Amino acid sequence: MKSTDTPRPRATTSRRLAVQAAPRNQPQPVPTRARPGMPTAAAATTIPPRATNPRRLAAEAVTRVTRDGLALSLTDARLAELDPRDRGLALEIAAGTLRHLTLLDAILDSRMPRPLAKGRHFLRAVLRTALYQARFLRIPDRAAIHEAVELVKDSPDHPKAGFVNAVLRAAIHVEPATLLDAHTDPVARLALEHSHPAWLTRRWWHSLGEEATRARLLANNTPPPLVLRVNGLKSDRDTLLAALGTRGAPHPLAPDGIIITPSGPVEALPGYREGWFAVQDAAAQWPARLLDPRPGEEILDLCAAPGGKTAQLADLTGNQARIHAVDNNPSRLKTLTENLTRLGVQQVTITAGDAAHPDLLAGETFDKILADLPCTGTGVIRRHPEIKWRRQEEDPRRMAAIQQTILENCAHRLRPGGLLVYAVCSLEPEEGAERIQEFLSTHPHWHRLPITPREHPTLPPAAITPEGDLRFEPARDALDGFFIARLKRD
Repeated sequence: MKSTDTPRPRATTSRRLAVQAAPRNQPQPVPTRARPGMPTAAAATTIPPRATNPRRLAAEAVTRVTRDGLALSLTDARLAELDPRDRGLALEIAAGTLRHLTLLDAILDSRMPRPLAKGRHFLRAVLRTALYQARFLRIPDRAAIHEAVELVKDSPDHPKAGFVNAVLRAAIHVEPATLLDAHTDPVARLALEHSHPAWLTRRWWHSLGEEATRARLLANNTPPPLVLRVNGLKSDRDTLLAALGTRGAPHPLAPDGIIITPSGPVEALPGYREGWFAVQDAAAQWPARLLDPRPGEEILDLCAAPGGKTAQLADLTGNQARIHAVDNNPSRLKTLTENLTRLGVQQVTITAGDAAHPDLLAGETFDKILADLPCTGTGVIRRHPEIKWRRQEEDPRRMAAIQQTILENCAHRLRPGGLLVYAVCSLEPEEGAERIQEFLSTHPHWHRLPITPREHPTLPPAAITPEGDLRFEPARDALDGFFIARLKRD
């Protein structure tokens, strides 16, 4: 999967670490960009200090996405200073603004006397987040506008405070239908209505048709539930459900899954510190399960960070398989190690290296390989709305080339008779069925091992393709979008 990261630089060397059981750790904060500007006395009396103002944190997070092309991240140390309610507000404002970004922009632009200069990233983020609060949250218009004006006063853009006030007062009265009716191209209208890139909307329109595309866009803009995977190394589903009370319910499509309602800080859930569960969508729980790992097997987990599937492999084998986890992102490897420690995972060797490099693990072979590969991530837009704005039209082809390279390397790492599970959280055919077809056409000693409803009766039948692959569709299955295929070497 690994979709929310930009393509990572290839490493030609590898570094191995041993994972041992250790006392439970707290997640480490991720540093964030410091924003210049000194608070004014007036701002300090009307809004929370900048370090703990949820609206400021949300606007800064949106700025990092739209200006710097970074993934949405609100995991910095300042969040720890917020109470749970303010923390949830910051997350909701940032993610919701990115879900509806182009519609918000169209409304704002229609009420600006002149275009906003391109360098005014924070100013535009404040406008966007304020309009989102007024239109989509239960925030009174007056309060949303007031908070936005105070944020701008407390920033290098303070001369624009009056501009922000005027634009927002006009924008909150705009009816989106008046902007949509100006579009004669139905694809462009649909893209604006649901705030998706025009190129991506057009691609799906051509392959799915209008109604299926509309359904997918709606699903992408619907916040997903929080889903847990019970960690059988330390607990079981009945025990965790009892601890969660009315907040937890069994997931109908994942044998070890639990749906949490309402969502909230994961660290506050019972059993988190004890390692009773991992956060993992139901769709993401299927690749490891379809690999059917057994005790005593040697298993390669490629692109393994942040470790959810590595931990699941250990869980399914009772810590009795020898698992080799590979990733080339140092910060994600640190997170992987922390997660495995919290979950009580043992017998895992971690290698820092690039799965696309042909010399990685040269000479070593494995009984099974889990290849959950980097992709465009178009299947998890509902969970990571910034993906819409970080992807380009050429990315499916570019990622397909990387995936093909990794699959070629896998051909030399799997023992005869071994099983490989290929998975991507992408909805694009170049990264799914076409990738498998191309690989099998050039590897005659490999064949597809079809996934069947009889083998896994909890799977929705519509998710199993005629070829026997698994393709989850967010609009149809209410899961993250995934493509999963099983390949066996003769």
